[in-house]
Parts: sequence; C-alpha cells; structure tokens
Amino acid sequence: MILKRIKVNVGSVGETNCYIVQCEETKETMVIDPGADVDKIIEMLDALHAKVKYILLTHCHGDHIGGVNELKQKVRRKSFNS
Repeated sequence: MILKRIKVNVGSVGETNCYIVQCEETKETMVIDPGADVDKIIEMLDALHAKVKYILLTHCHGDHIGGVNELKQKVRRKSFNS
C-alpha cells in the first residue's frame, strides 16, 4: 500500500491535507479530502499511474470538499482518454 500526504492550498483558510491511498499491485486508488489544488492532486495521481476508484470525505467542511467536483470531472475525463 502507498500512502501520500499532499498539502493543498485552500485560499483564505490556508493549507489542509489531502491523502492518497493506493494498492501497489492494482493501482486502485482512494483520494481523501481533496479540498483544493486539484491540478496538484492530479499531478501526484499521474505520477502514481493511479486508477481512482474512490473519493472519501472525512467531513463536509469546505477546506476538505472544495475540490471534489473538479477532481471527479478530471479523473473521469482521463479514464475515458486512456
């Protein structure tokens, strides 16, 4: 299992943590709390050759959920183009 922590900038709130958990064998991946900086998250997912299967939110504060829709859209587009 691979666990990565990414500090993401969420504007006036500052930074928060986003986590990526991946099975090394299947590359199936879960992104936890994608608050913002979606391009930074995508960059890490690309480096890991990730197959995003889940997006998990620990709670519904804006600094933890702010990037969900954008991440979902970008991951969906990538999976159809690969």
